[in-house]
Formats: sequence, structure tokens, C-alpha cells
Amino acid sequence: MRPISKLILMFFVAEIIIFLISSAIPINSPSLVQQYNGIESSIRNEPYILIALSIFSNNVRVALLDFIPAIGILFLAYSIVNTGMILSAVMTANHIPGIIAAISLLTLPHSFVELPSYAIATASGTYILLRRNEWIRGILTLIIVPIELFLAALIEASLFFVSNPYIMWIASAPVLAGLYFFYQYLQKVADRHISVNSSTSQPILTQQFYSLDSQYFNQYRDNWAKALLYESQGDLSNAMNFLWVSIINLIAAIAIKMNMPYYTKEDLDRVIQTLSYQYPQLNLLYQQAFSYKIQNDYQNFKVSITQLAAILQNIYQTSISRRIG
Repeated sequence: MRPISKLILMFFVAEIIIFLISSAIPINSPSLVQQYNGIESSIRNEPYILIALSIFSNNVRVALLDFIPAIGILFLAYSIVNTGMILSAVMTANHIPGIIAAISLLTLPHSFVELPSYAIATASGTYILLRRNEWIRGILTLIIVPIELFLAALIEASLFFVSNPYIMWIASAPVLAGLYFFYQYLQKVADRHISVNSSTSQPILTQQFYSLDSQYFNQYRDNWAKALLYESQGDLSNAMNFLWVSIINLIAAIAIKMNMPYYTKEDLDRVIQTLSYQYPQLNLLYQQAFSYKIQNDYQNFKVSITQLAAILQNIYQTSISRRIG
């Protein structure tokens, strides 16, 4: 599971727990009941589309506040607690346990379309805060929120016009499925963007060689770990991209140790050719890996690049500090 998906799940579970707890506490508050009745009566007699737009505008405003990094978590907690308190006050006035009403509300078709959107908004903002170099994933993930809330508003508004609210599960089920696939699509777009940035944004420097080699070596290990994660998820395209970026990072680390300034991929090719005088199989493995990558042959690519990485890592760890050849 992706880190951002874990955040969404965490906030969604927290949402449900906070909502159930806050609604379970009996509250005798005529002002909250009056507030609820006022809102309901103001929209009950409106046309369907106006009800949906009213619900949408209110909910999207809440979601945007939830998106604010760090502070959004507090807004999420406040909005959920406030909703639970209002529900409890209304149910207490009608001599019905609030927890029963909360559970019933969670079974309505719009709830599982609307509630996850707040968790997604909060997780997106939190992800940007935690992984600033992957901010694009947070922004792309946020795209789904207004779409999800608009669809939820259409479903919720329809409940004012149908005798059995559960019939709207017929609409909610395909909406949820569509949103899931759209979410996965957005994550793959983010993966591609981050992968491209990882391979093109590495600084090419000719000075401070010895302060940079460990950075490149760490990037080699980090990208290799990401590749294995994508492989375990069945995303072989991104796995291959990260393995290739990883091996480029490792060659760069060795180039720095060899005091060989580089500016282009051809310069890195020359590093391999220079090393091949001492390690003849190196250039063959390098060319094979590149060829398999072009052919999109992941299995053979993985074999070649794993052997290549083993040799290069051994070279790096022997701390080469002079040119070879």
C-alpha cells in the first residue's frame, strides 16, 4: 500500500471513530437542534439541483480547510466532532440514542462517498508536509476531492425525493468503483512525474566531488528500494524506471570517487568503459540492461541490472579514488 493510501485510511478510520464517539455522548442543546432544523428547512423545499449545489459548496469548503497542511488535521477533527454533536443533540431531543443514529447514517449511500473525501483532503495536505519533494502527489490526489464531493452531493440531495434512501446504493456503488480507479490513475500519474524528476533533477557538478558520492550512493539505495516496492505491487514499468535511475546514481557515485567530471549520459558511459578495462563483463551487462529496458523486457532487465549493481557496488565500496586506465 502506498504511503498516501495509508494516510487516507488512517484519517478515514479516525473520522469514523471520532464521529461515533461524539454522537454517542448525549447532548441537550436546543440551540444545536435549532441550527440543524434551520439548515434542513432552508433547503428542503428547494429544487434538486440547488439542494445538491448547497450541499456541495458547504462540503468543499470544509475539505479545502482539511487540506491545509498540519492545521487541516485540526479542522477535520473539529468538523467531525461538530457533526457528531449536532446529531446527538437532535437525537437526544427525539429520545433516540445518538450512536444508533450515527451507525444508521453511516449505512446511507452518500456517506461512503462523502466521508472519504475529507480523509483524502487531509492526507493530501499531510503528505505534502511529510514529503515535500513529492508535493505533486498531494496536489494530484486532491483533484479527486471536489469530484467526489459533487457526486456525493448529487446522491445526498436525491434522498429528499426518494421514499427509500437505500435505493441510491445503485448509484453509489458504481461511483465508488469509478472513484477508486480514478484514484489509482492519479497515483500512476504522480509516479511517472516523480520518476522523471528523479532521473533529470540530479545536480551535475564538477566540484566538491567527495562530498557528493555518498549522496548519490544513498540515492542509489533509495531508488532501488522504491523499485522493489513497485515490483511487489505489480507495477513493472515504474520498477524498471527506478532500477535504471538507481544504477545511474551508483555510476555517478563511482564517477565522483574516480574524479571524473561528467555532464551527460555519454560521460557516464565512459565511466563504464573505463571500468571495463579492469572488469570486462561490466560493459556487456550495462549494454544488455539498457537494451532490455528499451525492449521493456523486465525479467531479463532485472537479471542484468542486478548483476551490474553487484559489481558496481563492490567497486564503490573498495573506495576507488583515482582514475582507472
